[in-house]
Amino acid sequence: MSRQARLGIPGARNVDHVGVSVPDLDQAVSFFRDVLGAELLFRFEEGPGTENPADLQKTLGVDPNSKLNIAMMRLGPNLNLELMDYRTPGQNRSIPKTSDVDVAHIAFWVDDMEVAAKYLRKRGCRQLEGPFKSDRGPKAGQEIRYFTTPWGMAMEILHRPPNMPYEKDTQSRLFGPISD
Repeated sequence: MSRQARLGIPGARNVDHVGVSVPDLDQAVSFFRDVLGAELLFRFEEGPGTENPADLQKTLGVDPNSKLNIAMMRLGPNLNLELMDYRTPGQNRSIPKTSDVDVAHIAFWVDDMEVAAKYLRKRGCRQLEGPFKSDRGPKAGQEIRYFTTPWGMAMEILHRPPNMPYEKDTQSRLFGPISD
């Protein structure tokens, strides 16, 4: 299968990164590094009066007086994660519900749901009810449990069996888990 057929965008090779907005960049960097094991690759600031005075209104459609602090992190072997802390007039700083439009979550494949949940609880992550195990459909056998970061961002831990029901209908497979 050609690259274009896989990604759709002519010349696209892979997804480069996923970006999420956070309310406090220092807190988020510490959490992703110290609790989730991410590596900090670099940090910088954009906007008026910074070393990188990008026009955030033109590039991102935000107030022209906005400033943006960014940290690029590597989470596991395959995810570049851009943490973005905007400072902009009139900004809504409340944490959206997971059901709100444009809210994403990050899911981690784990070997043992209870061990992972206990670790996260000890590090200040609020656990939602669970784990839940799918008993039918394309993901039968998969267990999931949601948790939130200290600032309220939703995340998920999951475990799935080696063979999933959806595999009967396609040769494509979900990525992971990574072998040691």
